[in-house]
Amino acid sequence: MIVITGTAKIADENRAAFKPVAERQVTLSRAEPGNVSYSYYEDQMAPGRFFFYEEWKDRAAVDFHFTQAYCLEFIEAARKLAETPPEISIREVMVKEG
Repeated sequence: MIVITGTAKIADENRAAFKPVAERQVTLSRAEPGNVSYSYYEDQMAPGRFFFYEEWKDRAAVDFHFTQAYCLEFIEAARKLAETPPEISIREVMVKEG
């Protein structure tokens, strides 16, 4: 399994515009066949700081995901609305559960 995490610091004036873009990304990503889970959160101690957590079946699912038009649109929108460049990490789960 592959785990992707990301963070974005969105300017106060862009928060209202960012939320529907992020919700669309989550909804469409969850519909992909290789998606295990996908959620996003806003830090209650630092409003405007968003955290994304995704789980994917394998690297092929991740590669497919990153070619989808809506995903590329989300990345571009996040870059435009963020105060600093968004950060992303891709990790492979090394020990399986159970």
